[in-house]
Amino acid sequence: MLSQLMQSYRPVDPSKMRAGDFLFVQRGIEQAKIDRIAAGSGWRDVEVCPLCGDKIGRKYEFTKDSVGYVHCSTCDVRYSLCIPANLDDVYASPDYLSYSVDETDEAYNYRKERFGRERVGILERYCGDLQSKRLLDVGCGNGYFLSVAKEKCQHCYGMEFSTKLREFAQRKTGLPIFTQDLDSLPELGFDIITLFDVLEHIPDPMPFMRSVDRLLNPGGGVLIFTPNFDSFSVRVMKEYSSIVDPTEHVVLYTRDSLHYLAAMMKYSVVYEETRGMDVVNILALQDYFGERKDAILVERGDELQAMIDAARCGDYGRIMLRKGANV
Repeated sequence: MLSQLMQSYRPVDPSKMRAGDFLFVQRGIEQAKIDRIAAGSGWRDVEVCPLCGDKIGRKYEFTKDSVGYVHCSTCDVRYSLCIPANLDDVYASPDYLSYSVDETDEAYNYRKERFGRERVGILERYCGDLQSKRLLDVGCGNGYFLSVAKEKCQHCYGMEFSTKLREFAQRKTGLPIFTQDLDSLPELGFDIITLFDVLEHIPDPMPFMRSVDRLLNPGGGVLIFTPNFDSFSVRVMKEYSSIVDPTEHVVLYTRDSLHYLAAMMKYSVVYEETRGMDVVNILALQDYFGERKDAILVERGDELQAMIDAARCGDYGRIMLRKGANV
């Protein structure tokens, strides 16, 4: 079984994606956002579950940066008890995401070849030939996924609020990258909509997903990548996980909560799995606390991660939802 897992396992090289002292850098970024929120409009309380609206069925998980996270027993999401009152305090700053723009062709090309082609492969597997389909990548970032998608799909579009990232993506891909919100897009009628690292940032997920639904053709697919709260690394790291970020990751999902969302949308689930960097992230936590790195994690990290992923316990969830053909 392990031999078979390793034949299909594709490792990730964290040195091409993040600093060696990743958690220290991450904490500094989070603190800067907290300071901007405090100097701006502050925080507002979240009274009900943002996914299902439940008011009473919540259980405390832990606190990070003085913000509590709770578990909704109805839909299984975790959400923060307060969020930035004005999201511009986080996202409109010229400092926001400056660290996320790949500064070198080598780093950009690594993401393109390692992750972009993998994502296009998923679409081909579950959506068939992409040639004539219309694809929208919401929150497209620097465009590395779109740079691969356009090789297979004639009609690719992106949407990105960050001016810096949008301009970068346009230079790299030559594709239309919109800045409008979903309800104001000049293009409609998509066959595929991708949401990579988007859903966890949305304070009100159902109105957002209804906007996605209005843009999607009957029979179309939505491919979602979002942090998996019910993962091995979050179980170990808890509030020290970079996934837990109350300034941005205001709703955290599990397999059950993503299925709940699909049921609310009346969409079918056609694909799901997890892939993660759980072992790498736990090693980063040991670095953060100045602990000696666990030898098994260092020496057998890829094998352990392959097993974690196969058990659907990786720290990133992937799911494709399909809209009914008779809508």
